[in-house]
Amino acid sequence: MDDIQDLTDGLRSVAIDADCVKIIETPQQFYEILIKLTRGAKERVILSTLYLGNGTLERKLVNELEEALIRCPELRMNILIDYLRGTREGEKSSAAILKRLTPRAAVYLFHTPHLRGLLKRFLPERTNEIVGLQHMKLYIFDDNVLISGANLSDSYFTCRQDRYVLIEGSRQLADFFERLVDAVSSCSYILKSDGSMEIDPRCEVHPYREKLCDYAALIRARVLNVLDSLPSAKPFSVDGTSDSDTRVYPLVQMGMFSVNQENDFLTQLFSSQDNSSTLTLTSGYFNFIDDYGCLISKTGKYAMNILFASPQANGFYNGSGLSGYVPSLYVVVSELFFRTMRSEVRMFEYTRPGWTYHAKGLWIESSKSPLSATLVGSSNYGYRSVHRDLEAQLLIVTSNEHLKNRLKSEHSRLMEWSSIVEASTFLRPDHAVPRWVRLFARYIRNFF
Repeated sequence: MDDIQDLTDGLRSVAIDADCVKIIETPQQFYEILIKLTRGAKERVILSTLYLGNGTLERKLVNELEEALIRCPELRMNILIDYLRGTREGEKSSAAILKRLTPRAAVYLFHTPHLRGLLKRFLPERTNEIVGLQHMKLYIFDDNVLISGANLSDSYFTCRQDRYVLIEGSRQLADFFERLVDAVSSCSYILKSDGSMEIDPRCEVHPYREKLCDYAALIRARVLNVLDSLPSAKPFSVDGTSDSDTRVYPLVQMGMFSVNQENDFLTQLFSSQDNSSTLTLTSGYFNFIDDYGCLISKTGKYAMNILFASPQANGFYNGSGLSGYVPSLYVVVSELFFRTMRSEVRMFEYTRPGWTYHAKGLWIESSKSPLSATLVGSSNYGYRSVHRDLEAQLLIVTSNEHLKNRLKSEHSRLMEWSSIVEASTFLRPDHAVPRWVRLFARYIRNFF
């Protein structure tokens, strides 16, 4: 990256004012903002998430959504969740909780086309989710877009740290993301008020009963049509002649449908030979695809800090059955990377008593550029994010000093709960890994 501006060449964007970018700090604030925006919505509420939980806070949110529909007869409400995750747990499932909003609201469930045939017949609940998921986290209220990695579930409202960025008053961006959600929804199941489901009438090819290539071509064409709807790329002006000091660039990753905006961007970023740049990357799950890991550890010349969940802050910590060994898998992966990384790369673990860590994204700074950037959204930069799941991110690039400082403060706050990873870290008892996990890690890491 000779300059941050070079990274945006050819990308479509929306110009916004830096003051319209609100950085939300805590899970509690995230929940409060969701309630506030729901109560204020008059035109549309568009929600895209992996699933909705079934606790008290989630049910209160659904109550607010229902009241919004009553209060505003013209309100348009569309909700997109994942089929596999959203139908788990029967009467406690997301679908069961959301059905009361239908038909006034449209609730869609995306079913990965790769779960078909014998896989669909024999893979049990929960395990079948490794095949692929709808993972985009987009919360749109009128012309306000809240993008995050957080799901709509109790822990994400209380003690599971994530990132949350609210873009206020951008109709162009809200329209874009609504069209993106609708493109996926049009190729999904639709929930009926009795709890049953049927394929949306707009879906001309069944996701798993008809040919995979035909379904993939259908949804890819619809998604690409949305991506092409943004204005053609314009050079980012840093000399004060532009009408905006901040631009946002949506990046969509749907590798199963050959949509690879995020992958293309990150490959360029991680290949950078610019030693004046500093990257800070965070993910709740440290599990780069091999291409990213090789570029970061061997090819790039930039300085880089990587922040990820410690075993205790991993959402699978103390899980039942095999899921309880997932934190050990990530220890193996992080140790392998640690052994190969160059000296300009440092690794940090997030540990906060009573909390888990789910934040994801990037911050980009360069001493040669007046710009700073951040990438925020749903991706974890692993094999699943690149090849199996549906992901949406937002690249925010700004020359505004106040916003640049706020972005720096955001990652500094997250780093406050971190400790640097050293060789001795992997010798501690809390990083002990069962031998069988080490043996199978290389074969199963791409499913997590």
